[in-house]
Amino acid sequence: MVLKFELEDELEHKFRETAMKKYGYMKGSLQKASREALRNWVNQQPSKIPKVDDPFKLVEGILSHLKGEKTSVQLQHEAKKLWAKKYL
Repeated sequence: MVLKFELEDELEHKFRETAMKKYGYMKGSLQKASREALRNWVNQQPSKIPKVDDPFKLVEGILSHLKGEKTSVQLQHEAKKLWAKKYL
């Protein structure tokens, strides 16, 4: 799988520097460091976050009172807020 994302310049510079110091100045160093960083982040998250097979079922019906009042993007934000209240 390939993930693409942007980092602030300072964070990117520190990440590259640290990865090269730890894994050496060779091909694959950033990939190893990225995997380690993501694995550590995932392992630090609270265990009460539920496994989600179908994300639509989590919010099904809870936003029906907003039908026609908000755009789809606004509904996504509302769903995120409701989910965060419940699980975080």
